[in-house]
Amino acid sequence: MSFRQGNKKPDVAWRRSVRLELLATGLPDFVVDDEKRWTYVLVHGDDLESGWSPASITKDQAAELLRLIRSHYEPSGALWLFDSLEKRIDNKLHA
Repeated sequence: MSFRQGNKKPDVAWRRSVRLELLATGLPDFVVDDEKRWTYVLVHGDDLESGWSPASITKDQAAELLRLIRSHYEPSGALWLFDSLEKRIDNKLHA
């Protein structure tokens, strides 16, 4: 008998371990808990289905979310969430 062990994936385990922190940054639970949506947000920097984007969270939440994702992922031009969060934080200087 075989079964899938999705909880053995490092990304899934990491998200579960910091779930409350991710939620506190303003990420919706349906993004944090869903692998496809999480990956979409990482790659595109927003969630089209719900309308969530870094613009919908405070600058402090954006800074904390950026700190969290940097603790697990390497910044990459392929992961637009890094850029989107950095732009949100930089707007702090102009707001």
